[in-house]
Amino acid sequence: MKSDKKKVVMVCEDERELLELYSKVLELRYDVIRVCTGYDCINKYLELKTKGANIDLLFLDYKLGDMLGDAVAKKIKELNGIKIILLSAYNLDEPIKKDLIENRVIEKFLQKPIKMRQIIQEAIEVIC
Repeated sequence: MKSDKKKVVMVCEDERELLELYSKVLELRYDVIRVCTGYDCINKYLELKTKGANIDLLFLDYKLGDMLGDAVAKKIKELNGIKIILLSAYNLDEPIKKDLIENRVIEKFLQKPIKMRQIIQEAIEVIC
């Protein structure tokens, strides 16, 4: 039996406009939690996990103002974390991407710019 409860997606993006844009698109289908720093992402995840809340997916920018996305992803995975899609406008070295995917730290890597249709499609594929 399918639950009527909406899935929860966290978006961590330090560019305010992109954070708003991704969130608006994802809110059509999911409950969305917004954070704009790596520190806030880790703390919000810990806070919600402690309260027993479930987060189904994290869209995580690679180059945040306070830390790199791979460090955030690794920390969250250490905490028995969630599925993560890493986003970046920068070309990430293939060995870094391969290591993150092979070690199941992230599910996917998406190169910016990203079409809004792709954000929804990727969320559907990873959450289901």
